[in-house]
Amino acid sequence: MSEKGTRLLKVFKALEAHPIIGISNKEISDGLGVSPAYVTRDLDDLIAEGLVVKLDNGNFAYSVKTLQIAERFRQQQERLTTRLKELEQRIG
Repeated sequence: MSEKGTRLLKVFKALEAHPIIGISNKEISDGLGVSPAYVTRDLDDLIAEGLVVKLDNGNFAYSVKTLQIAERFRQQQERLTTRLKELEQRIG
């Protein structure tokens, strides 16, 4: 993976620290040891893809789209777990 791609993913993952109130560019920059200019560019890319939003407080957080992806994953995992339990009961 490219250096930019790796950095972009690290910026995206850094948002999990404060998923509701968000996290500032400076906090991300300081936490990752990356230039604030790079963090700004990466956040702009993530916003353009609909994965991140800038909150009214100036912080950045996961977008509704990102949360919907996570919820679909959770639902599918739940369905698969239920199905596996049903199969285990049948096999015994």
